Amino acid sequence: MTLRKLGITGATGLLGGRFLRLWTTENPDVQVRCLARHVAGHLEHPGVEWMSGDLMNEADCAEFVEGLDAVAHFAQSNSPAISDRHWPSDLVANISPALNLLEALRKRRGDSACHFVFASSGGAVYGRAPADGVAFRETDHCQPLNPYGIQKLAVENYLRTACEQGWLRATVLRISNAYGALLAAERRQGLIGVAMARVLAGQAVKVFGSLETVRDYVHVDDVARAFGKGLGIPGEGENYRVFNISAGRGHSVAEVLELIGGATGREVRLEQSDFGKAAIGLLPRVVLANGKAREELGWEPEIGLEEGVWRMMRHSE
Repeated sequence: MTLRKLGITGATGLLGGRFLRLWTTENPDVQVRCLARHVAGHLEHPGVEWMSGDLMNEADCAEFVEGLDAVAHFAQSNSPAISDRHWPSDLVANISPALNLLEALRKRRGDSACHFVFASSGGAVYGRAPADGVAFRETDHCQPLNPYGIQKLAVENYLRTACEQGWLRATVLRISNAYGALLAAERRQGLIGVAMARVLAGQAVKVFGSLETVRDYVHVDDVARAFGKGLGIPGEGENYRVFNISAGRGHSVAEVLELIGGATGREVRLEQSDFGKAAIGLLPRVVLANGKAREELGWEPEIGLEEGVWRMMRHSE
C-alpha cells in the first residue's frame, strides 16, 4: 500500500516537531495532518493540515484518522520523574488518548489497516539490566519500574493485540534517551538539554543519583530519521514490529557534564537532588542494542554525543 496521507500526534513537541520538519522536506508528495490542542504558531509548514482537537475527545479522534494510511504517535503528557505522583490521573491522561485513537481506527469503515508507528521508551519498558551489563535487546523480558514505563508497555500490548485481530499494522520504536535541544531549566527530564540550559544561565546543574549513572543518548535528528524508516510498509507476516532506537553505547552523567562544560566553555556547578528518585528507579546503567534496527530498517545513528552537544551549543548562540 502506498503511503499517501500521514497523521502525526505530538507534532508540537521536540521529537514530533523534528520528525515533521524532516518528513515534509523529504516527502513533499505525502499529505500530512497534525492533531494538536493549540495550533497557533505551528502553521508555517507547507502542505500540512493542522487540526485543532484533543485525543481525549472521541469525535476529534474519529475526524483525525479519517482517510489516513499511517499514524506517527508521539503525544505524551508525562515523564518518568512525575509519573508516580498520582497513578489514576496519570494513567487516564496517557493511556486513554492512545486508546481513543486506536478505537477510532478500529471503527473506520471500508479502509485498509492503518500503519501505526509508536514512540515507546527503551529507557523505561525493560526494567533492571542484566548484572553483566549487556545491552537490552527487543526480545528481552520487560518489567518496567515506574508508571511511565508501565503505560508505554501497555500501549505496546494494545497495538500487538490490534495487529493479531487483523485491523492494524504497528511498528514500535523503543527510544533511548533522546536529546538535541535546550530545555526549560526547571524540567525534571532530559539531562543534556536541561543541564546545558542551566549552565548557560549560570545556574547549578541538579543531579539525580550518581554521576556514574550510565544512559544511552540518541540525537533527535537520528530519532526523526528512524521514524521515517519505521513508516516503511512492513513485509508479509510482519504486522507487528519492535525496534530499539539508540546510540548503542552508554555515557555516564560525569562524561555528559564534561562535554557540556567543554562546549559551553563554562564551569559546570553541581547540586544534588533526590526529586523523583524512587519513581524513576534510577538504574545504574541502561543501554539499548540497535542491531535489529540496523539490519531490518536500514537505520543507524549518525550523530555522536560530542557532535550532538556541540550542535546544541551552536544553535543556542
